Order: sequence, then structure tokens, then C-alpha cells
Amino acid sequence: MRTTIVFIAIILLVVGCNQEPESTENSELALESRPNILLIVADDLGYGDIGVNGSEIDTPNLDLLASSGLRFDQFHTLPTCSPTRSMLLTGVDNHLNGLGTMKEDKLPHHEGLPGYQGYLNDSTVTVAELLRDVGYQTYLSGKWHLGMEEEQNYPSAKGFSNTFALLNGGANHFNDLGTNANVPKASYTENGMPVERPEGYSSDLFTDKLLGMIQGGDKQSPFFAYLSFTAPHWPVQAPQDAISKYEEAYAQGWDAARSKRFERMKSAGLVPQELDLPARSIDVPAWDTLSEREQENEARKMAVYAAMVDNLDANIGRVMQYLKSQGELDNTVIVFMSDNGADPYDRSARNAYQEYFEATQVNNEHDNMGAADSYLFQGLGWAQVSSVHLKHYKFMLSEGGTRVPLLVYNESLVTDENVRDQFASVADITPTFLALAGAQHPGTEYQGKPVFPLRGRSLVDYMTGRSDSAYAVDEAVAFELFGNASIYMGEWKGLRLREPWEPARWKLYNLADDPSESIDLSSSEPEILQVLLDKYAAYESDNGVVDEPSDVTAYPQLPRYRSLSN
Repeated sequence: MRTTIVFIAIILLVVGCNQEPESTENSELALESRPNILLIVADDLGYGDIGVNGSEIDTPNLDLLASSGLRFDQFHTLPTCSPTRSMLLTGVDNHLNGLGTMKEDKLPHHEGLPGYQGYLNDSTVTVAELLRDVGYQTYLSGKWHLGMEEEQNYPSAKGFSNTFALLNGGANHFNDLGTNANVPKASYTENGMPVERPEGYSSDLFTDKLLGMIQGGDKQSPFFAYLSFTAPHWPVQAPQDAISKYEEAYAQGWDAARSKRFERMKSAGLVPQELDLPARSIDVPAWDTLSEREQENEARKMAVYAAMVDNLDANIGRVMQYLKSQGELDNTVIVFMSDNGADPYDRSARNAYQEYFEATQVNNEHDNMGAADSYLFQGLGWAQVSSVHLKHYKFMLSEGGTRVPLLVYNESLVTDENVRDQFASVADITPTFLALAGAQHPGTEYQGKPVFPLRGRSLVDYMTGRSDSAYAVDEAVAFELFGNASIYMGEWKGLRLREPWEPARWKLYNLADDPSESIDLSSSEPEILQVLLDKYAAYESDNGVVDEPSDVTAYPQLPRYRSLSN
């Protein structure tokens, strides 16, 4: 059995030298000292939606990962699903790996552009391929969203040897229905072959499938498992027993829930003591201005959302208990994250959804909310609760759209200080996994084809306390999506949002003092902003970022509150 002591040794060995990957001839001996790696991703889970970050939602297993492992407080993703996942699995910028924009949001000027295909292209090598090459068993269960038109884009063609995959970006959580009239039925594959979706709630089903893969695997080799939940992505649906726990939890409304989360965060030292909770968005009505029926329906909707998170946590507990029963928990590095912030959009007025609701006879009556034939969105009022003090939500490069929970668990990582408060990003996950496994990225060529080198870097030194940060104070990391842009360097962040969100100009924030992005320092610190702008210009050039026309974007509208008064 691989031991924790040997696990620590292999970490120090990997970060201390630049060794070549082992060949298949001598990999068996090396594999005896390598940890299992379990990557768990939640879908549209906000920063404040787990207990350790102030939430009232019951998440004991995630809280255990945080308290017994490491919690990253400055971990950033891209602000939407597939671009994040493309960078997660390759360590390569989304403008190079094929997800310069989402497939669902491709516009005419994106056609034919390199890096804007809308699926994970052939110019990358995935972490699953590289871990498979050094003897890891590679499993995926859950959402893929990185290509579905051709088999060469399936996860089974991207290094995962055993898969149960939802190819789409979302689906009904109880059955095989899709998300709207454009995608009326979801597509599932198993080991590369189309299959009918089995019965069961999504998080339960994906967990069952993953446990079956691990149980049937070779016990002499380590595994890399990717458990990719669709919860709490819309439609907001959950098992009734989980909903029952939260039936009265949100009767006081979103203002009260958000304030309580913020106070718990402040008590736990998660935010500066002098920080004030930003005012409620002007597009969110005060709770006491809603009718009694609207309040009841909104409270029920958030209860269903909370139940989705609760159930997700319970399934993570199932996996942990299984690994413990097999004596493998101590030999496993568990990484949990969300792919982006909470989703504020209510799409129910759009034609594709109206047609779908009529065709499927959607029933959003109060007592039916959360059932398989209901269809709800979290909406702006509750998404602001998920973001708590952070600005904005999914789709935006503001902190509320990109700063998400990252928890890393293994008993070998427990230290006196288990919070990591320096910048890290989704691009760093692949190089971290390679370092843990003693594997190397091939650089610019893989199996005879050209590939892009890693953009991110390993977090192993930072996790194990051998360094104070993954990045030097003068190193910058930039992101772009939908014409919005951001760049981080030390405690500084440059942010450019496009209209109608904000006037399209660069702003400057000091995140150490102002995580809410409330105080623009661009006028008082022009030299720092210029340094960031110069570095962003280099990023654009190096990664083939295309300027988005000022008069068109995939999401031009602001999210609005939509009444639930039925």
C-alpha cells in the first residue's frame, strides 16, 4: 500500500528536481509511491455557498476538507463553464485551447479563428492523457462540455479510459431532458458510446458511476478521477428529502441571508474587519416590497438551491467514506472547486425556454418547485447571496464571477495554517497534478503533434509551505472572455468590463484591502495601472485574444429580477 510518508517524499522529490517521466518499463515501481488524485467540480457554485465560507447550507464534508486540508482564498477561474474546464484540464489559456468563447455563444466574427472553435482542440494535451501515460487509471463521471459533435472531442478521446459523460453544458437533474427548445434532449456517453441516461438524481448518478469505476479498477495502480457535478447549475431541482431541510431557512429573504453570511465570514476572519457589506444591487428589490406569494416562492426556490448543494456535499461524503473503507483515503489527494460564480440570469422569458416549457408542461407551482417537471433559475436576488461581498456573478470577470472555493485535502497537507491567501488560478491545477504524480508536460510536442506548453504552474511548493506564493509579486496573470478582461499582479487587479455593465475602461483595485472591488484606484495609482496594461497587452498578443466589437456580445443585457408570483 502506498503510504503517506512515501507520498510526502514524492512531493519533495518532484518539486526538487526536473526529472523525466518514467517509461512504461519501470513505471510499476514508481506507481507504488504515487497518490490517487480525485478532482471534484461543482457547477455555478458561488464563493459563499459552502459552510466554511459563511453559508447556512449544511456542507459537513466540504467543511472537513477545508479544516483538515487547505483552503485557498484567492483562487480564480474564468467566469463560465467550458472555458474554465478547458483550462482546468490542460493548463493552457482558453484562447489557445479552443474555448476563446463558449460554443453556445460563438458569434459570426469568431468563425475560423484559431482558438475559438468552441471545443477542446487538438493543439493541447490533457492532464488525463499525461497521467494515463505514466500508468494512472483515468476516470470521468459527469459533465464534459468540451465538445460533442464528433467522437474525437469526447472525453474518451482525451485521455479518460473509463467515462460516463453528459456532453452538454446542462440538463434536467432527474431525466434525459435538455435545457431548452434548442437542446430538447441531453446527450450521454459511456466509454465513448451514446447511452440512455439511467434513472436517478444527477449528483447521485454521477457518484454511483464514479464509485463503480473505482471499484472495478486495478487496485495496484493509482487513479485520477474527475467527478464533474452539474449541481447547482439550473434548472434548480433537488430531491424532496433534501429540500425539506430548508423549507423555513429563507423565509426572512435575501437581505437577511446575505447579511448573516457576511457576518459569519467576518467572525471567521475571511474578510477585513473594516470591510462593509456592499449595498444590494439596484436591480434586486427589497424583500419587504415583495408580495407574500412572491416571498413564499422565492424562499422555496432558494431552499431547492440549498438542497442541491446539500446533496452534492453528501455525495462527496459517500466517495470519502468508500475510499476510507478501502484504506485509500490517506493515499488520495482530493481537490474540490467550482467552475465559476453563481448564475444571476433568469432565462424563462426567452423564446427557446418558453417553447420548451410548453412542450414539457413545466409546473412551477409552489409545492412542485424542485421536482423533475419544474424549471427554475437561482436568479439575481439569490445569486447576490451566493456572491456575498464579491462584485457580480457568472459571466463577469469581477470577483463574484471568478473567485471560487478551492479545497485541497490530504492528511499530509495539514499544517498550523491551512489557509492559502495568495493568488492561484485554474491554469495551475494541471501542472499541480503532474507534479504530484511525478509526470512532466511534454512542452511543445506530444505524440508527434504540436501542442501548446503549460501556462500555469504547480502549486505544490505553495501547498507544502516551501514557498510563500505560487507567483512573484511582479508576475501577472490575465484573463479575457466576452470582451471583458482582467489582470492580477500581487495584491493588484486591473478590470475592464464592457457596456452596459460599466463604461468600457480599465479600473484598478487593491484586493487585499478591497475584495469587493468598490474603490477604483486607477486615478491615484496610474503607474501601477500602466504596468498592468502593458502586461495585459503582451498577454493578448501571446494568446491570440481577439478584440470583441463594442456593439455585440453574447450577454449584452443586465440580469433582472423576475417575479415568481404564480
